[in-house]
Amino acid sequence: MILNKFKKAIYFLPILGFVLLFSCSGDESEMLEKILSIEEIQKSILIEELAADVNEIIDQDAIDVAYSGKGTGINSGTCPARTMVRTSTGRTVTLDFGTGCTGRNGKEFAGKIIIEYTKNTLGSSKTVTFDEFSINQNAIDGSKSIVRLKENDSGNPESTISIDITITLTSGEVVFKKGIRVREKIEGKTTRARGDDVCSISGSWESVNRKGVARASTITTNLRREYACRYIVSGVLEISRDGIKATLDFGDGTCDNKATVTDANGKTKEISLKR
Repeated sequence: MILNKFKKAIYFLPILGFVLLFSCSGDESEMLEKILSIEEIQKSILIEELAADVNEIIDQDAIDVAYSGKGTGINSGTCPARTMVRTSTGRTVTLDFGTGCTGRNGKEFAGKIIIEYTKNTLGSSKTVTFDEFSINQNAIDGSKSIVRLKENDSGNPESTISIDITITLTSGEVVFKKGIRVREKIEGKTTRARGDDVCSISGSWESVNRKGVARASTITTNLRREYACRYIVSGVLEISRDGIKATLDFGDGTCDNKATVTDANGKTKEISLKR
């Protein structure tokens, strides 16, 4: 029954690029522990971080294609090796990381990412698949598609991302992710440099692990992600499981490693975030 529910349209958003350090004392509420146990959150955030790493590789390749027609995928010298074949509607790019090479932030990438680019008058689209691809030996399989508008109603670049992937962690645990998210670039759209990019993220999503345990998340206040900061700087995320809810507040826009967790009874706790 849970798997049938999972196959329905749901929303996915790769957002949390950090490791959570959360020490719970004996008087923490049972409700908060049930939703945000250390082990579960660490696994969940690792998965979101892996998805964010893939997005950065794909985004960087698109930037390089737009400005140089060549592309390098990530800033890591000759790795990955990039090949391109023109098609009737665009081009197909293969980023080959071989048996392993070190990319941004010292992470090891291996295998291949295949990107099929197409263009139209309003923007572009791309379909991404994986061939024995992994990050730090965490395997990623499946596919995703990205439809990009040059300008939305606010005049900003906007991407709609559909994803259907399976992630096998080094621990052996398998997690399925499926859904759609929308990301709007609200700053940095006029420059090639990534350092001034700022994105506003909204939506909701669900993940299911191999045991059939589902967790739902909803952004109740748009998340703000700044490329120059390694943490989400503001926004509120609501997390629920088995009908029990808690919220994670990322703050007022300051680039720091603090967030506040609040359970359904109003009990709060400040936590430290570290990438």
